[in-house]
Amino acid sequence: MVNNLAGTRIRAIRASRKLTQQNLADLANIPRATLATVEKDDANPSLAVVYKIAKALGVSIDELVVTDHERIQLVDSEQMRWTESQDGLYRALTISPPNDHRFSQQIFTLQPGARYEGRPHPPGSEEYLHILKGEVVLEISGEAKVLEEGDSARFKGNVRHNYVNASSSLAQGIVSILEKCKK
Repeated sequence: MVNNLAGTRIRAIRASRKLTQQNLADLANIPRATLATVEKDDANPSLAVVYKIAKALGVSIDELVVTDHERIQLVDSEQMRWTESQDGLYRALTISPPNDHRFSQQIFTLQPGARYEGRPHPPGSEEYLHILKGEVVLEISGEAKVLEEGDSARFKGNVRHNYVNASSSLAQGIVSILEKCKK
């Protein structure tokens, strides 16, 4: 049984789509009375009923049962961690939620004349690089692209790659890494 189902969310979604209870019940293949009870939070519906309603509305079950305070995962500064290259010329702050092994995001600085060797990620990974300040040369397998302030690049994350600041001023950017989900 599913507890704390947000009947108000179901009503709100249904109303925004201009569906009557009967329309939604028909789409979900459940009795209208069941839907009415669920919308009033008067019942603990089975997972099968919740699934049918979610599928009929085209939303995930989480969107129906997760409370509002669980929708936002705050990453406070104490959870963020700094990493630094051995020479101290590359410094990054991980700003993504800890313990998310599929997504990582860092804000980094790269000192003038510095080179940072990125570590390859698992096969299927993608890396996104966005330059906030200065310029960075992205090197991958003998190919080099200059990214200036405001530029972004996407590349396969499972290859060796380097970030190089060939300029005389500090470079700053954001790197996002999406790792392929394991099945």
